[in-house]
Amino acid sequence: MKAQEAPHLRDQLKDIQGMLRSGYGWLQSSRFWLLSIRDGHEDAARAWLAAKSGLVVSAARIGKGKRVENAVAIAFSYAGLTKLGCRETEAHPFPTPFRSGMGSKLREQLLRDTPRDWRWSDVDGADCGPVHVLIAEWTPKGAGPLITDIDEKVFCVIKIENDPCSFHDIGGEEKLREAFGFRDGLAQPVIRGLKQDDDVGKDRDEIGPLYDDRLVSPGEFILGYRNEYNELTYCPNVEGWTQSGHAKYPGGRFALNGSYLAVRQIKQNVKAFDAFRDAYGQEVCNKVMGRQDNGLPLGWKYDPNNPISDSQADAFRFRVEDANGFVCPRGAHIRRVNPRDSLGTDVESSITSTKLHRLLRRGRPYLEESKDDTHNGIFFIACNADLERQFEFIHQRWVRNPGFGTLHADDPIAGTDDPTALPKTFSMPGLASGQEVSLAAFTKTLGGGYFFLPGIAALKFIVGLPVDAKETIAEPAKVAAV
Repeated sequence: MKAQEAPHLRDQLKDIQGMLRSGYGWLQSSRFWLLSIRDGHEDAARAWLAAKSGLVVSAARIGKGKRVENAVAIAFSYAGLTKLGCRETEAHPFPTPFRSGMGSKLREQLLRDTPRDWRWSDVDGADCGPVHVLIAEWTPKGAGPLITDIDEKVFCVIKIENDPCSFHDIGGEEKLREAFGFRDGLAQPVIRGLKQDDDVGKDRDEIGPLYDDRLVSPGEFILGYRNEYNELTYCPNVEGWTQSGHAKYPGGRFALNGSYLAVRQIKQNVKAFDAFRDAYGQEVCNKVMGRQDNGLPLGWKYDPNNPISDSQADAFRFRVEDANGFVCPRGAHIRRVNPRDSLGTDVESSITSTKLHRLLRRGRPYLEESKDDTHNGIFFIACNADLERQFEFIHQRWVRNPGFGTLHADDPIAGTDDPTALPKTFSMPGLASGQEVSLAAFTKTLGGGYFFLPGIAALKFIVGLPVDAKETIAEPAKVAAV
């Protein structure tokens, strides 16, 4: 078979939005803007977005010790691309989940979300209609917002504000914690070819062969590259892109260097979780979550005089160390979202299978304060190249599947938010007859949508800026035949 062509990832860093390379952990403030373009104001919206596109950070500006002082990312729903005049080609349309939207009735059923009472989505909303644009910004701790000039005559605006108390001192470093008090942001996949070169050797030295458990092909997260099936990920195309001469690849590559974002605003019921902790203790809370509150795996001891790195804290397997769930229950949150080596016929096949369903998480805790409601939550963002095989598979088959791993309940933390459908108990093996605790509704989804995070050249195309192909898109390199 003729060799297929793919670009070298390292040659494309100027065209990849920086959030695919880093979660900007040194920038402790974050905000998310959900914008709906008002009818008749498309040109004004396009011009405003064109001006803000200069704030977008590329992957070339971070890594190898380089850090930015602020960062912005811009993504679009399918309705947003259409609103701004982008039309998919008949030969290479966008995939069905993105086109239909997370807010559609079909996705509602597939994701086991019923009943829904969302505030916003990529399909409709209570006040604004569908969300067209998602803008994420990251700034230093205590800094004000970068985006300050949104014209509400042009956009209907929903602002998701930063939780100023989300970073805590852990082992002498500021680390992210979510509202239930647990360390967040661990167990991230490492994108092959995109990880900072100066960290790879250190990580391999620290955790040895378990490092490869986290190493995932770039095509699982970035469109146009080889995935874990050793296939090039599908790239949709839009009218005008190929004809403009900006794409030189067979089939059109408008989506090259982009990704799809599965986004959810998740309210956390801190009072209910605190009551659960008071009733059962921190150790049971740890079992429900699947980690200690400091981020270490259950059963690991923490020595403040000899702290371990995040890579070391993620270097473990379930089948090898805890097959029956005596330490970390098989229904715990972290075992559902990342089963590691526990679901296949053996360790190797399990890890291979799990890599087909990994997510790159870029969300942050938020705080909403209003006269009607004050609450904490997670603004969840998952980067993936295949919404059906990655986000939707995890959500439907692992998180909200009562039969996951021969169990009879869904995820104790992120399971269904319908109180009448919640599992009544959570099982913890260990005693002769096991131990069970009663659960409450700890989370509730307030909104959600699918967004396309374009490469920077495609972003310029969407907002009407000129695209210089020589600067942003390198020639493809031949790779091995498949």
